[in-house]
Amino acid sequence: MKYLVILQIGIFLCFQSSNSQTSELEQAYNNAYNYHYTNKDSAYHYYRKTIDLGDKQNELEYMLSAYIYLMNANGHYYDLKNYQKNLKQEDSLLLHDQRFKSLENINYYKDYLLFDKGNYHYKIKDYATAKGYFQKLLTKLISIPKEQRNSNDLATLSSVYSFLGAIYKHTGKYELAEYNYKKDIALVSTYRDSFIDWTTSTMNSKKLLSQVYESKKNYTAANLLLIETLEFYKSQLKDPSFKNRILSTYILLAKNYNLQENFSSAIATLDESAQLHFEDNPFSREVDLIYGDAYLGFKDFDKAEAYFTRALLKITTYRENQKHPDLAEVYARLGKVALKKKNIQVALTNYQRALMQLEDDFNNPEFSSNPDPNKVLSKIVLITTLKEKLNTLLESYTITKDIEYLKKANITSKAFIKTLDVLRPEFESKLDKEFLTTETYPTIQTMVLISYDLYQESKEKKYLNDAFYFIEKSKSIALLEAHRNSEATKYGNIPEDVFSEEQLYRAKISYLDKEIFNSKLNEKDALIDSLFTTKKRYYDYIAKIEKDYPKYHALKYMSDVISTEEIKKQLNKNQSLFSYLVTDNSILLIVLNHKNETFYKLPFNENLKKTITDFYRQLSTPNIEDRTAYSKNSALIYKAIIEPALAANHTSDIIILADDVLNYIPFDVLQTNSENERSYLLSKYTISYASSATLLQEQNKTMVKSSNKLMIFAPHFNQNTSKQKASQERIDFGPLLYNGKEAQNISAYFKGTVYDGNKASIENFQKDFGSYNLIHFATHASANDEFPDYSYLAFEDTEDNSNLLYVKDLYNYHIDADLVTLSACQTGFGKLQKGEGMLSLARGFNYAGVPALVTSLWKINDQSTSEIMKLFYENLSDGLNKKEALRQAKLSYLNSNDDAILRHPYYWSGILITGNTAALNTTNYLLWSILTIIGILLIWFLNKKLFKLFK
Repeated sequence: MKYLVILQIGIFLCFQSSNSQTSELEQAYNNAYNYHYTNKDSAYHYYRKTIDLGDKQNELEYMLSAYIYLMNANGHYYDLKNYQKNLKQEDSLLLHDQRFKSLENINYYKDYLLFDKGNYHYKIKDYATAKGYFQKLLTKLISIPKEQRNSNDLATLSSVYSFLGAIYKHTGKYELAEYNYKKDIALVSTYRDSFIDWTTSTMNSKKLLSQVYESKKNYTAANLLLIETLEFYKSQLKDPSFKNRILSTYILLAKNYNLQENFSSAIATLDESAQLHFEDNPFSREVDLIYGDAYLGFKDFDKAEAYFTRALLKITTYRENQKHPDLAEVYARLGKVALKKKNIQVALTNYQRALMQLEDDFNNPEFSSNPDPNKVLSKIVLITTLKEKLNTLLESYTITKDIEYLKKANITSKAFIKTLDVLRPEFESKLDKEFLTTETYPTIQTMVLISYDLYQESKEKKYLNDAFYFIEKSKSIALLEAHRNSEATKYGNIPEDVFSEEQLYRAKISYLDKEIFNSKLNEKDALIDSLFTTKKRYYDYIAKIEKDYPKYHALKYMSDVISTEEIKKQLNKNQSLFSYLVTDNSILLIVLNHKNETFYKLPFNENLKKTITDFYRQLSTPNIEDRTAYSKNSALIYKAIIEPALAANHTSDIIILADDVLNYIPFDVLQTNSENERSYLLSKYTISYASSATLLQEQNKTMVKSSNKLMIFAPHFNQNTSKQKASQERIDFGPLLYNGKEAQNISAYFKGTVYDGNKASIENFQKDFGSYNLIHFATHASANDEFPDYSYLAFEDTEDNSNLLYVKDLYNYHIDADLVTLSACQTGFGKLQKGEGMLSLARGFNYAGVPALVTSLWKINDQSTSEIMKLFYENLSDGLNKKEALRQAKLSYLNSNDDAILRHPYYWSGILITGNTAALNTTNYLLWSILTIIGILLIWFLNKKLFKLFK
């Protein structure tokens, strides 16, 4: 353990300067150290003797170092009761015994005490308290200039990084965990001469890093690290201090094999560890659990149950019959075994017992009851246990057909959502939040399926409402949080200078992210270090703002979503909302109109999924030889996902909330008849899209500006005039032949400015966008599937600055516009992520606060897009709402083209409208002039009539 290395460095040096050691005191101390790893009772005895003698002889250094070594032994043997007692005793000495005030090395011992407090709270899984102690120690250590850090400082810093990494790992914050472990490995590698055993330190960190990879389901990377670490540890077998390292690595490797369903290797690994014949195995509890998991995988349920029961007895004794998350995890395993054996009541009883272990005051055996997530010992264990209980209740219904199990499952579903709402604000990192959403998404799918079954069984509308609630809880949560954060910043009473500092942090993080993305390999380490230091300061700063401004915190983490009744009140008489959720075997669809609600469960399989992906390919890359290849798939998809709902709903205006692969479909191109080109839904329905109904409600609250001003960007991308590239991120684009014409055409309908050629730079956009409520980009764009944050929009190339606006950049913008049109390739296309939808360039503008977007699903044709955009803006200026303006533009394009090739959906259907589709305040001055003249004539006519009447 690294910590003991620290003590050997720091404490023995202190003893060499001591002038009043007695042979008895020295002998007691040496005896204690000799027994440290081999005999717990003897080590305890001699450390206690050292403390007593040191107290009597006023040998304070001996006394304090004996306490620290004694607690190290407590930790080694996982004797947490004595660990806590000794912590209190040493803490009291340093606080109240005046002899220690003048001790020359007192700061060393205070640091060790801080470290020990963190270590103890880590071992009892009180991660929040442990983190506080380690953060305090980290702050002290990094404040020491690098050139002044001694071996003790470096060893302590290494251990602190390891503990912080472990804490972040256990609380699901994998980005921060990985950073801290890699930071530790880099520190030890850089200062290897300052470490007594730098190889061991590195291997320790690699072992811990493997657990992060395992949690992120990168089992291959985890295995490689564990095997490397284990081989090194086994080479040190004769050193008793390596015993726990060896055993714990075997356990982690076996656990990793279980997660890969390689149960034979898991059992073989544990058997191999047993052959080492360690008499006292402090990890025997974990060994039993992993054996049990392996035999459960083999469906040897009796043997699995026996191992779990043995582990339960050991952990109950170890935890002294006190409630603990470890006990919850064992009861949950016993629940899983009972379910496999079809012992439903036993399974549910064990899951309920698991939940009882997580809250001191929760002891309710009723399956419909659940603990308060604000009071539990571990929210992570709670959410896992609730998920398993939910699946058990559903399985119980499947076996018995007793609807009461479904009702209890519905209650458990709401407890799961409540826990998720409490847990989510604890995740600082965007990546970790996305991972949490991805991990919990399958459970939300199960919850919606349960609600559907309840609705079908009972015909009670409340279950449809619950299903919609759960779906809303799964859609674009990160985007909704970003929107609410923006609103919280506006109305949370935060002073301008505080808000400005927060923006500076975000800008620096975004800058460093891009530098890392574009940097060379040898430059990355320094940039990554700077990035995470900045992130850490940013997270701390945000935590302080949330504490100091409670209104901001309440607005930011508001977890409410819109209800079905609220939506129905907001829909027009001819309007419907279609909310989809795609599962492995079905498509769940809730349709709402101003009067009614309906719930559909539509079949979904690999054939339909392939049909959808083939359809997208046929639309985005048309086959000129077969211009109607898409028609068959179009009609098949229509019948599969929307026909039943349209047949039962009299509507002409549809809002689509897509999910999963349905995000690839422009719904208005679906055909009711594959033989009839004119049977597109476009001909009968006005269709728009939204990320979620809750976000749409927020976007619809945006007040339309009283007057319209249009900003148009039309870079030339002229290769002949392109200047010397200023950085390696520069992209060479071919000229767009029609974007200049497009800019001129649409500028005829709204007052504004055309930024073309060299004027179409990022600098001008950043400087001027606040003066316009309509922004139009006629330019190049690119979707990055692997790294969605690096999808970009291209501006005119300039000598000194980037010409690419990344999604990541947009996280730091606030664009107060009514409409942004992205007339560029693939601006609405991107990586699909469970629970978040399409991670596209358009999404970045949503993050920036834009309520309405026109985007494209594929690499659109420059000429046809130019024609459609002209018609679109003309319709907007005539007062049509945004979705109808786009629909009419598409219809006009189709009707005006006799060429069958140009009528192919590739040329027109990929352009979509998302968000707030309300009409703009019209700027059609001719129309207003006509209306004004008619009004004047009407008044004149009425006055003339009245004059004759009263004459």
